[in-house]
Amino acid sequence: MLLSITKVNEKEYEFVLGFTNLTRSSKELLVRGQHHPPLTQHELVWHSDKMKQILYIIEQVTHVDSTVLLLGESGVGKSAIAKAIHQMSLRKDKPFLTVNCGALPENLIESELFGYESGSFTGGKKGGQAGLFESAHTGTLFLDEIAELPYNAQSKLLEVLQENTFRRVGGIKKVEVDVRVIAATNKVLPTMIKQNRFREDLFYRLNVVPLEIPPLRERKEDIPLLLRYFLNKFNLKYKKGKRLSEETVQRFTQHLWPGNIRELENLVERIVVTDQAEEVTFADATSPAPQSPDAPELVIKGIMPLKQAKRQLERELVTRAYSQFGSTYKAAKVLEVDQSTIVKKLKDYNLVQETEE
Repeated sequence: MLLSITKVNEKEYEFVLGFTNLTRSSKELLVRGQHHPPLTQHELVWHSDKMKQILYIIEQVTHVDSTVLLLGESGVGKSAIAKAIHQMSLRKDKPFLTVNCGALPENLIESELFGYESGSFTGGKKGGQAGLFESAHTGTLFLDEIAELPYNAQSKLLEVLQENTFRRVGGIKKVEVDVRVIAATNKVLPTMIKQNRFREDLFYRLNVVPLEIPPLRERKEDIPLLLRYFLNKFNLKYKKGKRLSEETVQRFTQHLWPGNIRELENLVERIVVTDQAEEVTFADATSPAPQSPDAPELVIKGIMPLKQAKRQLERELVTRAYSQFGSTYKAAKVLEVDQSTIVKKLKDYNLVQETEE
């Protein structure tokens, strides 16, 4: 593991945990200048106490095979943390495979995870095919969006976690595997258990080492470092030399970032690709972009009391408006309410500690 501390200025230090050089001591410190090599996808950037606590737990689980359950909103970095756990573990030279449980058709997910025998279904390969568990043997399998796993497939996953064995689809013989499982979700699994949508016994098997990854709005100290990281990444990728003004960094630090790190990364890439100025101002950075046809919609998941649904939608809408425009005045104008209403809502929902009146 490579641990580096980069001095940004007299008061600020950038903490970067890298996993590209695992032969060095985890205690080694390197001081690097501003023009250090680009970080890789297996690296985490942090400065906040909350993320330091997460790192401490990560370090404790790297030398054991306990199942880890990563919890948190979309875009907080669960996939990067899963990769980090694998890269720091004794399995680092073995396979690391990822599957998004919500992206596979329900009728194919069992065969993808556990494989199938020849003749199991029309269109299958002659001789059958190994699934992800067999392919990840001796390594790590990351089950992203585990809450989307169909209920009937959950029992087979439970068997693997309990016995380290399973049967291929259409098979009789048990297959033994040695796989470390890391799972992730942005859903509240205990609620899904009450709704009979997630197995309680599977939850307890997955919840050996739970890690709650805080949203970006709760670790604002990390935002300036992430801005620098992604700016450096995309400047190198597109051979640009864009800079963010100090005001822009400060204003972005106050944003709520409902899409978390993923939203921040996408915004920085847009700035590097489309902005004409070398130094990007806040006004330039927040100028309206064309609405993507696949932009996230406001969605109520599940049945709930109308009062609760209204509050959930209102919270999301206020969050998006304030995050996009960075001003309660502009957010109020777009939502056609008084500025005082936006200020009150932000405080009611504990979205910001201080807002401009």
